[in-house]
Amino acid sequence: NVVVMRGVNDDELLDFVRLAKEHEHMHVRFIEYMPFGGNNWSEPKFLPYQEMKRMIERGFGQPLVAAEDANSQNGSGVSQTGDHSEQWAHKTAKVYQMAGIRGRIGFVSSMSEHFCGGCTRLRLTADGNFKVCLFGSGEISLRDSMRRGDSDEQLIDQIGAAVQRKAYALGGSRDRFDIASKPNRPMITIGG
Repeated sequence: NVVVMRGVNDDELLDFVRLAKEHEHMHVRFIEYMPFGGNNWSEPKFLPYQEMKRMIERGFGQPLVAAEDANSQNGSGVSQTGDHSEQWAHKTAKVYQMAGIRGRIGFVSSMSEHFCGGCTRLRLTADGNFKVCLFGSGEISLRDSMRRGDSDEQLIDQIGAAVQRKAYALGGSRDRFDIASKPNRPMITIGG
């Protein structure tokens, strides 16, 4: 996983792809820079996934082609249609292949093309808090509930209620600027 920041490490995109060129099981995922507490997020450092993709295609002189799951209908491993919305509906990364590259190249487009509506990710932080969205500040303390002696059924009810309250997109924020303006714990304390 590589968090890409304009003017910081965007000049290393092709180097990371070269790692996947020689290693079949090397899958590189480029992650859009996201606003979190303590990471000094700034818009000028943001590089959207489509721009990263174009840089790689220019650098290698050929297109990245959407990779399908191992269970692809046509058996080629490469999508035959241009619409990948169904394929990527519940995935955090848009995954591609390129001729001559043995591994796969993925992009996590949380900011430019969020996948919130189909996201099934939940997080339990190291300090026992349950988060239904990376970008939402709402958390429930399962640690406190367990220390209180809550039953498994009560924990399940608390988790279910938290999931039901989950905002449709971006933790209830409008966009990356709105996320940046709200308090949220640093990613290092959330876990990935």
